[in-house]
Amino acid sequence: MSNDFTLDLIFNAFNEIESIEKDIKDIVEQTLDIKTLKNIIIVEDGSTDGTAEHLKTLSSDYPIILNQSQRRRGYSKALIDGINSSTAEFIFFSDLGGKFDWSEIKKLSYEIPNYDFVVGVRTNREDQIYRQLLTKAYSKYIKVFYGVKSTDPDSGFRIYRNSLIKDILKDELFNKHLLNSEFTIKCLKKNAKFKEVEINYKKREGQSRGLPLKIIPTVIVSTIKNSFKIKKQVKEYDK
Repeated sequence: MSNDFTLDLIFNAFNEIESIEKDIKDIVEQTLDIKTLKNIIIVEDGSTDGTAEHLKTLSSDYPIILNQSQRRRGYSKALIDGINSSTAEFIFFSDLGGKFDWSEIKKLSYEIPNYDFVVGVRTNREDQIYRQLLTKAYSKYIKVFYGVKSTDPDSGFRIYRNSLIKDILKDELFNKHLLNSEFTIKCLKKNAKFKEVEINYKKREGQSRGLPLKIIPTVIVSTIKNSFKIKKQVKEYDK
């Protein structure tokens, strides 16, 4: 692996008071030996449980940069704000909440700069069976509808070349609930060089932050409708 590049780590945080300190401590400890690491950016999204205040304290103890908002931006907007704040050549991003082994960031970083984006494929999953089945069904749908293949298209543990993801952000985005998969589709349609790496995925302690079961039918219908808009949009990439 070449070390001739820089890497920013970006993490979304919303109401993570129970796990935020452990997550940040582990992230810093597990990434200290990544020689290409430039910044660790925490995008805090209008938390109401004390996370915002505790992050300010932690920022004096750990080498982190805070991107905070007093009002809730929503997952997609917060993630995009975090991406736009990065100046490194490559960007890693993930959610907090104790679902990942932060040492596995290095597994993805070993693949750059040979690839334009690297996705952590969730294995040994401890989350609900229906969520695992939805992932498999959705990956098949994307393969059939768009003609692109990804084992875990909406995984939230990934690295992008900065210029690639910011090029994607120039276009309108449609799937706010499945933003990562929209990024995957558009990057592959731009013929970006792509690598998948297996990672472990744990169940979040406490209440799940994933899509509530009751709104999944609505999200499925919305995703299918948006698929036609995205497909029309990516056809322009070949022109």
